[in-house]
Amino acid sequence: MINIIIWGKIPLGVMKRGKKMKIKLIATGGTIAMRKDPLGKAVPAVTGHDLLESIPQLKEEAFWEVEEFSNLASCNFSPERMLDLAKVVNGAFSDPGLQGIIITHGTDTLEETAYFLDLTVKDTRPVILTASQRDASERDSDGPRNLYNAMRIALDPQAKERGVLIALNEEIHAARDVRKLHTSHVDAFSSGELGSLGSIDNDEVIWHRKPEPTVKFALPTQLAKVIICKAYTGMEARTLEAMVDSQVRGIVIEAFGRGNLPPEVVPAVSHLTAQGMPVVITSRCLFGRTSPQYGYPGGGADLQQKGAIFAGDLSTEKVRLLLSIALGLGKPLQEIKDILSRGGVKQTRLNSPAI
Repeated sequence: MINIIIWGKIPLGVMKRGKKMKIKLIATGGTIAMRKDPLGKAVPAVTGHDLLESIPQLKEEAFWEVEEFSNLASCNFSPERMLDLAKVVNGAFSDPGLQGIIITHGTDTLEETAYFLDLTVKDTRPVILTASQRDASERDSDGPRNLYNAMRIALDPQAKERGVLIALNEEIHAARDVRKLHTSHVDAFSSGELGSLGSIDNDEVIWHRKPEPTVKFALPTQLAKVIICKAYTGMEARTLEAMVDSQVRGIVIEAFGRGNLPPEVVPAVSHLTAQGMPVVITSRCLFGRTSPQYGYPGGGADLQQKGAIFAGDLSTEKVRLLLSIALGLGKPLQEIKDILSRGGVKQTRLNSPAI
């Protein structure tokens, strides 16, 4: 990894008790770090240093430390890389003079990396992930504005104690709540019914609410292998059985609606839970909670009786990461059930207003 220290002028507006604010930029790749190749296809081409140099206002308003963590499309960003990134972030916060951390990332798996960090970074200073839907070759690339807004959030004193944040399209989202809903639009991310945490208006950070505190884990030495199975009509037990090998330690089933499955799948669920394997139920629906409301064969109540765990409104991909970390740490099954029953938060949802 290459570390580059970049110093810029700090206006009086961003001085704090006479000290200059420092932000760490960790570049991981993604569309924000891509340009068109001779064939007109976007490929990795831009470093974190390049991004900083392309926006003069960034160096005018903060001191910067840049780390070139990687330059990958985020479809290549595995949980193991997320674990390595979490180590870098936690290590960076050993610097008491650091105001916050900004991470540039691809949008494909942005919500997953953000949530992994939300689970494993305990420092209350802001960690903000940002990205772009349009590469640096595009005339209307959204990367520069998103990066500038991320800086405004990092410099805002109220950004502390809000967990890991995502800054895109003038909106601020909580890592736990946000999802990518469109393949290409710049307003691709949404937090659904919960809404955004805040917004950027004329360079001013406006806070709407505080997120619920996410449960925190130590960093495991190794992540457990957890797989995902998406339910479909006509699904059979052998679908699940064929996916599970000796290395699999947990499975997340993205079920129908409130958390229901074809009755043919129930014997496989019962067999897996009897062996002590966590089987967690999420929903194919983008928003809303899973709940064991239906008592017919394959209904949620039937699955719960067979040992399945319901994860509230936490998305499938995020449940997988939480389960992988918890199992990697050797957490007892009952503790994992308790955490997932709350949707991965420390307490019941309060929808607290911003302070």
